[in-house]
Amino acid sequence: FNLLFVSFATFFVYMEPVAAGSGIPEVKCYLNGINIPRIVRFQTLACKALGVLFSVSAALPVGKEGPMIHSGSVIAAALAQGTRSISVFGHDWRILEFRTDPEKRDFVACGASAGVAAAFGAPIGGVLFALEEGASFWSTQLTWRCFFCGMITIYTLYIIRNSGNLWGTASSTKMFSFGEFTSLEDGKSNFSVWELLLF
Repeated sequence: FNLLFVSFATFFVYMEPVAAGSGIPEVKCYLNGINIPRIVRFQTLACKALGVLFSVSAALPVGKEGPMIHSGSVIAAALAQGTRSISVFGHDWRILEFRTDPEKRDFVACGASAGVAAAFGAPIGGVLFALEEGASFWSTQLTWRCFFCGMITIYTLYIIRNSGNLWGTASSTKMFSFGEFTSLEDGKSNFSVWELLLF
Protein backbone atom coordinates (compact mmCIF):
# COMPACT_ATOMS: atom_id res chain seq x y z
CA PHE A 1 0.00 0.00 0.00
CA ASN A 2 2.94 2.35 0.49
CA LEU A 3 3.49 2.75 -3.25
CA LEU A 4 -0.20 3.54 -3.70
CA PHE A 5 -0.09 6.17 -0.95
CA VAL A 6 3.05 7.74 -2.43
CA SER A 7 1.38 7.91 -5.84
CA PHE A 8 -1.63 9.68 -4.31
CA ALA A 9 0.65 12.19 -2.57
CA THR A 10 2.53 12.74 -5.84
CA PHE A 11 -0.75 13.32 -7.65
CA PHE A 12 -1.76 16.05 -5.19
CA VAL A 13 1.61 17.77 -5.60
CA TYR A 14 1.24 17.52 -9.38
CA MET A 15 -2.25 19.03 -9.12
CA GLU A 16 -1.01 21.97 -7.01
CA PRO A 17 2.80 22.38 -7.21
CA VAL A 18 2.80 25.08 -4.51
CA ALA A 19 1.70 22.40 -2.01
CA ALA A 20 5.08 20.65 -2.25
CA GLY A 21 7.44 20.95 0.69
CA SER A 22 6.78 22.27 4.15
CA GLY A 23 5.38 25.63 3.11
CA ILE A 24 7.41 27.62 5.64
CA PRO A 25 9.67 29.34 3.05
CA GLU A 26 6.64 30.30 0.98
CA VAL A 27 4.85 31.75 4.00
CA LYS A 28 7.98 33.68 4.98
CA CYS A 29 8.20 35.09 1.45
CA TYR A 30 4.53 36.08 1.53
CA LEU A 31 4.94 37.81 4.90
CA ASN A 32 7.95 39.73 3.59
CA GLY A 33 6.02 41.10 0.63
CA ILE A 34 6.80 38.63 -2.16
CA ASN A 35 3.61 37.59 -3.90
CA ILE A 36 3.76 33.90 -4.81
CA PRO A 37 0.79 32.86 -6.95
CA ARG A 38 -1.74 30.48 -5.35
CA ILE A 39 0.17 30.22 -2.06
CA VAL A 40 -2.85 31.00 0.12
CA ARG A 41 -5.63 29.34 -1.89
CA PHE A 42 -8.06 26.71 -0.64
CA GLN A 43 -6.94 24.25 -3.33
CA THR A 44 -3.39 24.54 -1.99
CA LEU A 45 -4.67 23.79 1.51
CA ALA A 46 -6.62 20.73 0.38
CA CYS A 47 -3.73 19.35 -1.69
CA LYS A 48 -1.24 19.94 1.12
CA ALA A 49 -3.45 18.31 3.76
CA LEU A 50 -4.19 15.26 1.62
CA GLY A 51 -0.57 15.05 0.42
CA VAL A 52 0.73 15.06 4.00
CA LEU A 53 -1.89 12.49 4.98
CA PHE A 54 -0.81 10.09 2.25
CA SER A 55 2.90 10.81 2.75
CA VAL A 56 2.72 9.99 6.45
CA SER A 57 0.60 6.91 5.67
CA ALA A 58 3.30 5.77 3.24
CA ALA A 59 5.90 6.01 6.04
CA LEU A 60 7.84 8.79 4.31
CA PRO A 61 10.00 10.91 6.63
CA VAL A 62 7.81 14.00 6.68
CA GLY A 63 6.64 16.10 9.59
CA LYS A 64 3.43 17.91 10.38
CA GLU A 65 4.93 21.15 11.66
CA GLY A 66 5.60 22.94 8.37
CA PRO A 67 2.30 21.98 6.75
CA MET A 68 0.43 23.11 9.88
CA ILE A 69 2.05 26.54 9.66
CA HIS A 70 1.16 26.77 5.98
CA SER A 71 -2.37 25.53 6.65
CA GLY A 72 -2.89 28.10 9.40
CA SER A 73 -1.73 30.81 7.01
CA VAL A 74 -4.14 29.68 4.29
CA ILE A 75 -7.08 29.59 6.70
CA ALA A 76 -6.19 33.07 7.99
CA ALA A 77 -5.97 34.40 4.43
CA ALA A 78 -9.40 32.95 3.75
CA LEU A 79 -10.78 34.71 6.83
CA ALA A 80 -9.27 37.97 5.61
CA GLN A 81 -11.36 37.70 2.44
CA GLY A 82 -14.62 37.60 4.40
CA THR A 83 -17.80 39.49 3.67
CA ARG A 84 -17.62 43.25 3.55
CA SER A 85 -21.01 44.18 4.94
CA ILE A 86 -24.17 42.72 6.36
CA SER A 87 -27.66 44.14 6.15
CA VAL A 88 -29.61 44.13 9.42
CA PHE A 89 -33.02 45.81 9.56
CA GLY A 90 -32.32 47.69 6.35
CA HIS A 91 -29.02 49.14 7.59
CA ASP A 92 -25.67 48.02 6.15
CA TRP A 93 -23.05 47.28 8.79
CA ARG A 94 -19.43 47.06 7.79
CA ILE A 95 -18.05 44.14 9.76
CA LEU A 96 -14.97 42.93 7.94
CA GLU A 97 -12.85 45.47 6.11
CA PHE A 98 -9.76 43.35 5.60
CA ARG A 99 -9.29 43.79 1.88
CA THR A 100 -5.92 45.54 1.74
CA ASP A 101 -2.65 43.67 1.41
CA PRO A 102 -1.18 44.78 4.78
CA GLU A 103 -4.29 43.60 6.62
CA LYS A 104 -4.24 40.28 4.79
CA ARG A 105 -0.55 39.94 5.60
CA ASP A 106 -1.34 40.51 9.28
CA PHE A 107 -3.95 37.77 9.12
CA VAL A 108 -1.43 35.41 7.52
CA ALA A 109 1.07 36.21 10.28
CA CYS A 110 -1.58 35.36 12.88
CA GLY A 111 -2.36 32.14 11.00
CA ALA A 112 1.30 31.16 10.95
CA SER A 113 1.46 31.86 14.67
CA ALA A 114 -1.59 29.65 15.23
CA GLY A 115 0.01 26.91 13.12
CA VAL A 116 3.13 26.92 15.29
CA ALA A 117 0.97 26.88 18.41
CA ALA A 118 -0.97 23.90 17.08
CA ALA A 119 2.13 21.99 16.00
CA PHE A 120 4.20 22.49 19.14
CA GLY A 121 1.64 23.45 21.77
CA ALA A 122 3.42 26.78 22.30
CA PRO A 123 1.48 30.01 21.70
CA ILE A 124 4.44 32.19 22.70
CA GLY A 125 6.60 30.19 20.30
CA GLY A 126 4.07 31.00 17.59
CA VAL A 127 4.35 34.71 18.31
CA LEU A 128 8.14 34.50 18.27
CA PHE A 129 8.11 32.57 14.99
CA ALA A 130 5.89 35.16 13.34
CA LEU A 131 8.00 37.98 14.81
CA GLU A 132 11.49 36.68 14.07
CA GLU A 133 11.10 34.48 11.03
CA GLY A 134 8.02 35.77 9.33
CA ALA A 135 6.86 39.31 9.10
CA SER A 136 9.06 42.26 8.19
CA PHE A 137 6.30 44.68 9.15
CA TRP A 138 5.45 44.38 12.84
CA SER A 139 3.48 46.29 15.43
CA THR A 140 2.54 45.83 19.05
CA GLN A 141 -1.07 45.32 18.04
CA LEU A 142 -0.04 42.44 15.77
CA THR A 143 1.87 40.86 18.66
CA TRP A 144 -1.27 40.69 20.78
CA ARG A 145 -3.34 39.43 17.87
CA CYS A 146 -0.87 36.61 17.19
CA PHE A 147 -0.80 35.71 20.88
CA PHE A 148 -4.60 35.65 21.01
CA CYS A 149 -4.73 33.38 17.95
CA GLY A 150 -2.20 31.04 19.53
CA MET A 151 -4.16 30.91 22.80
CA ILE A 152 -7.42 30.16 21.00
CA THR A 153 -5.64 27.42 19.05
CA ILE A 154 -4.29 25.82 22.24
CA TYR A 155 -7.71 26.05 23.87
CA THR A 156 -9.35 24.42 20.85
CA LEU A 157 -6.80 21.60 20.92
CA TYR A 158 -7.44 21.16 24.63
CA ILE A 159 -11.19 20.86 24.03
CA ILE A 160 -10.70 18.37 21.19
CA ARG A 161 -8.26 16.23 23.17
CA ASN A 162 -10.66 16.10 26.11
CA SER A 163 -13.74 15.39 24.01
CA GLY A 164 -13.90 11.83 25.38
CA ASN A 165 -14.23 13.03 28.96
CA LEU A 166 -17.44 14.05 30.64
CA TRP A 167 -18.24 17.73 31.01
CA GLY A 168 -16.35 19.19 33.94
CA THR A 169 -13.84 16.33 34.24
CA ALA A 170 -11.21 17.52 31.80
CA SER A 171 -7.77 16.08 32.31
CA SER A 172 -4.99 18.65 32.35
CA THR A 173 -2.45 15.97 31.44
CA LYS A 174 -3.68 15.98 27.86
CA MET A 175 -2.72 19.60 27.35
CA PHE A 176 1.03 19.26 27.82
CA SER A 177 3.16 16.14 27.81
CA PHE A 178 6.71 16.16 29.12
CA GLY A 179 7.04 12.39 29.15
CA GLU A 180 6.48 9.97 31.97
CA PHE A 181 8.52 10.41 35.12
CA THR A 182 8.43 7.53 37.55
CA SER A 183 9.21 8.00 41.20
CA LEU A 184 12.53 7.08 42.76
CA GLU A 185 10.77 5.36 45.66
CA ASP A 186 9.72 2.44 43.50
CA GLY A 187 13.33 1.79 42.57
CA LYS A 188 12.71 2.76 38.95
CA SER A 189 13.45 5.95 37.09
CA ASN A 190 13.80 6.94 33.50
CA PHE A 191 17.03 8.88 34.07
CA SER A 192 20.40 8.18 35.58
CA VAL A 193 21.93 10.08 38.47
CA TRP A 194 24.97 11.13 36.40
CA GLU A 195 22.65 12.94 33.96
CA LEU A 196 21.81 15.44 36.71
CA LEU A 197 25.35 16.84 36.49
CA LEU A 198 24.57 18.13 32.99
CA PHE A 199 21.83 20.32 34.39
